[in-house]
Amino acid sequence: MVIPMYDSENRALAHRIVDAMFDHVAGVASSPVVEWKTPDELRQLLKLDAPPAAALDLVALLARYANHLHHPSYMGHQVCPPFPTAVIADLVVSTLNQSTAVWEMSPAATIIEKEVIRWLADRAGYPAEAEGTAVSGGSAANLTALLAARAHWLHSSRGERPVVIASADAHYSIGRAAAIMGIAAEDVLKVPTDDAHRMDLDVLREMIEETEESDASILAIVATAGSTATAAFDDLMAVADLRDRHRTWLHVDAAHGASVLLSDSLRHLVRGLDRADSFAWDPHKMLWMPLSLGVVLVRDGNWLRRAFDADAPYLFHADRASDNLGEITIQCSKRADAIKLWFTLRLHGTAPFTEALEKVTAVTRHLYERVRDSEDFEAMHEPEFNIFCFRYRGSDELNARIRERLIRSGEAWITSTILKGRRVLRVTMINPATERSHADAMLESVRRMAREIAS
Repeated sequence: MVIPMYDSENRALAHRIVDAMFDHVAGVASSPVVEWKTPDELRQLLKLDAPPAAALDLVALLARYANHLHHPSYMGHQVCPPFPTAVIADLVVSTLNQSTAVWEMSPAATIIEKEVIRWLADRAGYPAEAEGTAVSGGSAANLTALLAARAHWLHSSRGERPVVIASADAHYSIGRAAAIMGIAAEDVLKVPTDDAHRMDLDVLREMIEETEESDASILAIVATAGSTATAAFDDLMAVADLRDRHRTWLHVDAAHGASVLLSDSLRHLVRGLDRADSFAWDPHKMLWMPLSLGVVLVRDGNWLRRAFDADAPYLFHADRASDNLGEITIQCSKRADAIKLWFTLRLHGTAPFTEALEKVTAVTRHLYERVRDSEDFEAMHEPEFNIFCFRYRGSDELNARIRERLIRSGEAWITSTILKGRRVLRVTMINPATERSHADAMLESVRRMAREIAS
């Protein structure tokens, strides 16, 4: 059987699926956040060798058992309910199917990505010589940035053993990137955090000095702007001062936090980001783009180019060196994901992003105040942005059981982590449709389930 192409039948199907998706989002608040099934139960429902089914039935099946990120009681992982304009643009991106590694394969899409990169760099205060590229997410951005840092290190160091210094709360992708680059695990030094979960500057200073007195040299210091556990923001100005003093590279994993640059009331959290040699930014987090759209930016684009210098005459030609995105990225097959952000900005400007950033921050603050003022909950930190960790006063086991019961109930979706050795409940307010009342209801559900478990 030949699959029919863009004929009237598939056109009609596409319209019906769009309607089904919009209906799904419109009615999602009346359903559980997730209809919980075990992996084995889902395999039976979704197995590939099941009897043929109608297209809309398959869409309905998938939507039914997905985690409903558009549900106002979804407060879980750092995966957003994307803006509808970006979802629509995603359909366009898939249909046109441009590969943006080489300009001649995607002339318009390449220019759009360069426009988006320049726009993001301008928000951060980066100079004209900055370069960057869209990547799959923060993990790829961090690896790309550290490869640029290595190009700089190889040019400037005496060839000692390279060391990466990062926060103990840094994303796991930092250690993984170092491993990919051949850096030993013991040469990824972890700086403990202070009571606000920021990198301890005194310890960082000591680690830098001790490294310089050893047979190693610092490839990069990695700061964090919006950590995964608590959305803590390291003091970027102070870390940049240390970078200047010791003449090394400063990378900032701002995958979660860089988006505060669009808000006048939140921008202070990343003061000093313009001084970083490189940073990661994930529009698919706090700019509400569909997966995937991450970005890496390098202040001096020369080091990004040197990191990926390659001989590929079948793709790259000297007269197009400044146009080919494939010359500054790991990827060759490279989706035109920047179109999603370009399309949304062209239609609506920055106002929807700013409003959403400030709203989720305000709801997070409201939840913190409710926890702080309660007798049976304990706030683990004071949130600056949209992630907050707290616990029900009791054992680690109790808190783990509360979370498991809550998500299975479908009443709300939160996560859990270990923070300074203690099991905590963690929320990420990432849905602009979440109101204070939904945060209150989640807290009451946690309280009720804690009492049910205890009894």
